[in-house]
Amino acid sequence: MKSKRDLKSLDIGALPVVNKYIEDCRFHEIFADFMPSESGAKISSADVVVFLLRNIMLASYPLYKLSEWACNYPARLLGLAHVEMLNDDRVGRALEKLFLADRSTMTTEIALHIIKHYQIEMSTCHNDSTSISFYGAYKREAKFEKKPVSLQRGFNKDHRPDLKQLVFNLVVAGDGAVPIHYMLYDGNVTDDTTHRNTWDSLRSLVGHPDFIYVADCKLCTAENMAHIDSRGGSFITVMPQTRKEYALFVQWVQEHPQEGQPLFYRNPNTSKPDSYRGYESPAFISEEGFRIIWIRSTQKRRLDAEARNNRIHAVKDKLTELSGKLNRYYLKSQKNIRQQVEQILGEHKMKDCFDYAIKTSRISSKKKLSPGRPGPASDYAAVTEKHYSLNWAVNKQVVEKKSHADGFFPLITNVKNMDMKTILKHYKYQPHLEKRHSYLKSLLDVAPVYLKMPERIEALLFLYYLALMLYALIERDMRESMKQARLKSIPIYPEKRECRKPSAERIFDILKNISVHELRENNVLTETFFDELSDLQVNVLNLLEVPMKHYGR
Repeated sequence: MKSKRDLKSLDIGALPVVNKYIEDCRFHEIFADFMPSESGAKISSADVVVFLLRNIMLASYPLYKLSEWACNYPARLLGLAHVEMLNDDRVGRALEKLFLADRSTMTTEIALHIIKHYQIEMSTCHNDSTSISFYGAYKREAKFEKKPVSLQRGFNKDHRPDLKQLVFNLVVAGDGAVPIHYMLYDGNVTDDTTHRNTWDSLRSLVGHPDFIYVADCKLCTAENMAHIDSRGGSFITVMPQTRKEYALFVQWVQEHPQEGQPLFYRNPNTSKPDSYRGYESPAFISEEGFRIIWIRSTQKRRLDAEARNNRIHAVKDKLTELSGKLNRYYLKSQKNIRQQVEQILGEHKMKDCFDYAIKTSRISSKKKLSPGRPGPASDYAAVTEKHYSLNWAVNKQVVEKKSHADGFFPLITNVKNMDMKTILKHYKYQPHLEKRHSYLKSLLDVAPVYLKMPERIEALLFLYYLALMLYALIERDMRESMKQARLKSIPIYPEKRECRKPSAERIFDILKNISVHELRENNVLTETFFDELSDLQVNVLNLLEVPMKHYGR
């Protein structure tokens, strides 16, 4: 009898890395506690949900393609014995069970575990939110007594006000930007109404108020700041330009130029290094009595000057265009001309930077009185008409005074015994949180969501939050391991370029082409071959302490 031999290749990629962190975070155990399966179920809901989390991190396939994606990986690494039984209905029911579960307690338990297991420093917490847009119509009637968040139109941060959305509120620790708390809100909820609830949740999570809560200008309301301050908490936020304290300082600093105290430099080896200076005075405190620290950035100083120059050039172009239209149509009176000039200056906020004058002159001409062609007997009358011209000039003294306020932005805080440099560095950590939102929308590709039930969408976004957490832990461990191994960088970029702070995206890219090949004879597995690992891949896996047995070593 002739034997039948078959060679099948399966992906491994970064799946063992994902599995290691899922195991360390106890996700499967926690899901199983909060989502007990019915007796006789061939696949538990916890297995399905953890499988879906793996897919979100590695591929983010729609539900109806999950079984197709799973066939490309070894079943043992996916945690499912019956991959063929996985379908979109089963996954949908598992998401419904996750929606009905006590996710608030689940979130707290997960956060407490990772804080303890990874020894995450909780001295600062950073908050920000983003909007997740959805296309199409969505089911409105509730399927369960428990109501999901509502997809509504609101302030869309994707600049798509025509789409419905949900507000994804995220908090990360100042240690590695690891997500430790999240909350979904209705699409029309504004950020300034969420901070008190978020801070209370963090206080319960940390167990005390001795941490610094950092957020954007939506935190800067009297109610939000008083809520935190009265409960022994600390905050740092940026003060919006709409506050009267901002206008008072700008007016003062234009007359009394200040450079401020040097704080620190950023990118000193570039052609345009960015330096930060700070100015603080007891004469400038908030209406509530909190500290206001005025930070001056050279980068912002250049941007402010450039923006003002652009507005000046735009006004000049508009006034030149207006001058060519005078004495015609509706621009035949001084009143109408003045209205147009004021409108141009107002639109560009340049009323005090330009001096202008409308000059009136008289032009005499003759007007034929009788009809017909002019001739020797024609009678003429002398006519005098008003003619207007527009002169303008840039008020250089005003522009010079305005430049004294370039580059300043105010931070407001109730932290008393902390220097300006430390406060600024806490605030400047916010871009690490914004990077998590960037991962959510780019690397994880959260939209479009191939679901039509808000209950399932809410549960799915909880898994996206966990995926962000895993990404952050991978990056944090990699950088800590490099520090311990005294590695300043590794050649993880294309063309073997060095990278000082490897991202999870680059780590996954380095590992994505690793496969295992199974040789079967008469449907019996006879031999297994693994792709040879490069030195860089081995180094990455060792730094992350991933068991090499999954890669054939």
